[in-house]
Amino acid sequence: MTFETYQPSASLQPYIKAFHIIESHGLPLENRVLPGTSIALSFRFGGQIAYGYGQQSTLVPAASLAGLRQSARLIHYLPHSGTMVALLKEGMAPAFFRNPLHEMRGLTLELDSFFAASEIARVQDQLAGAPDHRARVATLERFLLAKLRPHEPDAATLHAVAAIHQAKGRIPMADLAERIHLSQDAFEKRFRRAVGILPKPFADIVRLQTLIAGSNPQLPVQRLALDGDYFDQAHFNHAFKRFTGLPPRAFFKQRRFW
Repeated sequence: MTFETYQPSASLQPYIKAFHIIESHGLPLENRVLPGTSIALSFRFGGQIAYGYGQQSTLVPAASLAGLRQSARLIHYLPHSGTMVALLKEGMAPAFFRNPLHEMRGLTLELDSFFAASEIARVQDQLAGAPDHRARVATLERFLLAKLRPHEPDAATLHAVAAIHQAKGRIPMADLAERIHLSQDAFEKRFRRAVGILPKPFADIVRLQTLIAGSNPQLPVQRLALDGDYFDQAHFNHAFKRFTGLPPRAFFKQRRFW
């Protein structure tokens, strides 16, 4: 498998975190994709991709939107598959979509539910026929720039997102609401509207993302629980398995591509 990352152009930097291009080449591959904090747009330009376990696997649409999730997803890349993924910055999805973001939570939806099927088909044809990945990035950027609509980001929500990342997910929601001068109920509603998920599960994602990214698999599992500030080992094990789909020791034995 090859995995390449491209940064967006200056015009899209306020809205797009990164573009990823994933190719499986001649062998089928399996990858456990952990929850992230970005809504993702995916365009397949070759082969087939599925998600799920065993006979419960489902083909991923050729062009799709993935809402925020709280648990890992097992992705199966069939031979010679190629996919381009655009990760949206937190709080910026409303610049492209009018639909309520929280209704996309945990779902993978076909993009022609949001944009004209003829436009999606044209982008797919251009991606499949592109001479190289930079041309693919340029194609997707043209499409996204055409879909931008007037949008005033929610400054309070963006401040909360930054604070959660800075605290590595370990920050009480009541304290965060007070910091941005909102009641907790008003804060949660605004955050969910702008980001697509409530702030507490968002912070849980950041907490485990940060812990796994900085972990040393050679250290005892108990050390991970301590580093993550969990109440006890049982609480940590439950949160970790819900997030990754595996107990800590089994997870760190698996190969992950991204």
